[in-house]
This record gives sequence, C-alpha cells and structure tokens, in this order.
Amino acid sequence: MNRDEMINAIREIAEKLSLSTVPRHTYLRETGLSERQILKAFGSYNALVEAAGLKPTIFPTSDAPLYSDEELLAEIARVLRLPESKLTRIFFEQNASISPSVCERRFGGWLNALKKATELLDPVKESNLVARIIEYTAPSLPSRNAPITQDREIFQADTSNDDVSPMEIQPTISIPTDSTNVYGDFINFRGLQHAPVNEQGVVFLFGMICRELGYVVESVRSGFPDCEAKRQIPGPKGKWQRVRIEFEFESRTFRSHGHDPDQCDVIVCWEHDWPDCPIEVLELRSSMKRLSSNT
Repeated sequence: MNRDEMINAIREIAEKLSLSTVPRHTYLRETGLSERQILKAFGSYNALVEAAGLKPTIFPTSDAPLYSDEELLAEIARVLRLPESKLTRIFFEQNASISPSVCERRFGGWLNALKKATELLDPVKESNLVARIIEYTAPSLPSRNAPITQDREIFQADTSNDDVSPMEIQPTISIPTDSTNVYGDFINFRGLQHAPVNEQGVVFLFGMICRELGYVVESVRSGFPDCEAKRQIPGPKGKWQRVRIEFEFESRTFRSHGHDPDQCDVIVCWEHDWPDCPIEVLELRSSMKRLSSNT
C-alpha cells in the first residue's frame, strides 16, 4: 500500500467500527500491514491517524505526566471518604480510577501518599479520618506478644461470660488486604497452588506456560516493556514473530501506568478488565483453563 491507500484503509475501518480513532493492533490486523511499513511511510502510527483526520492517542511524558499532583491527591482523598473505607493500598486499587503505583512513584510510597492526602481533609469535620491516617502511617514496633490487630486496632475478646469456654471464643479476624500473607484463590495448577495476586505472580505463571501458548522468551527486564519474546505465527510451522510484552496483574493498569501502546505489542495479565484496550491482551486466567493441570 502507498500512503493514500493506508489513509483510506484506516478511514474505512473507523467508519465500519464507528470509531473516532483506530487502535494500532486493529489496523495491523485488518490491513495485514507491518509496523515497519507504517513507520517507513509516516514515521509513527499516530502520524497516520492524524493524516486520516482521526483523533490520535496522546500519552504522558516525564515533562507532561498523565496526572498532576493535585489530581492524584484528590483521587486518594475521594477514596478515603468512601463509606467503610480502608487505608490499604489494595482498597485504593479496587476503588480508584488511578493505579496506586502511580501515587507511590510520585510521593515516594503509599504511606507518604496518604500523609500528603491529609492536607485535603478537613481537620475538624473529618477529624476521625485524619486520626486514622496519622495512626496508620506512624512508625511502630509491635510487641513480640502483641495480639492480632486489624488496621492497627487491637482486638480484645469479651470473656466476661463464664459459661463460655475459651475454645468457643472465635473472634472474626480481618487481615489487612495489603498484607504480604494474602494469597489468591486455589487453582492447584502444576507447581502453583494459588492464583496470582500481583504482577510478579503473572510473570511466574507466564514463564510456566508460555511455550504451550506459542511463546518463547528472549529477555525479561525491569524497564518498559517488561519482556521481549517471539511467538509462533498461525499457519505453516517454522515462522515466528517478535513481540514486546508488558506484564500487568489487570490489563487496565497499563493505562494508569501511562505506558505507550505504540511501544508494546501484547499485555499479559491475570485479568483482562479494559474493554477498549488499544493493543492485544493475553489473559492467563482464561488461557490456562485450556491447559492440563498435570506437571
């Protein structure tokens, strides 16, 4: 295809799918073009989108982050004000539109983010919440014989009833959900007893089954994207395609981390919860169900 044909193709796809923009992976799939052909003709995929009169996707840079400090703190304060809110990182992740990792990187950790967010709270009307945050973020060294706590509030069983046996006193223990002792549901899959609960678990599981899913790993690194791999192309055997992979526990975290889809080919995650994701997603939770649980 020449430049005009590429532009006409993306317009036709946008019209067919009723989109104001066309995700890169959709365009490549529909046209059969390679990324190299697009780069040679336009310099970038967004340049092609703009040439077609469509809306390009803009991604943050170090000079122009996706969220300002004020926006991050406002979102933390909003979640803190929710009924029965918890101060944990995971509660925020489950109820916020922004990843807690973004807040941690900006303010130097989750506890520092909580402290900073108290500046937006009313010290009089929200005094209880402020006190909870101060207590939660205060450094402490628990006693060796300290009883079980929930969010640092000591549980004390009522033993005033002499007719009740001590063995019958079974307090309802709620472990903070950001504890390192939290496990995923039982899956008993080969050498992995519990489902992943974080990105590291996704990396481990992908390493276990990547070959059966048609992938071979070339390298894994700490920067974006996390992994470079090759995958087998459907059709005649012996052909492989280079792919760049980003690992996420949930696919939507890719967006909140501010990653550029043009620099990644596949998101490998445990749960795919981003319906409008502009790139291909490999959800391990559903993929592993097709595989044998035997070692």
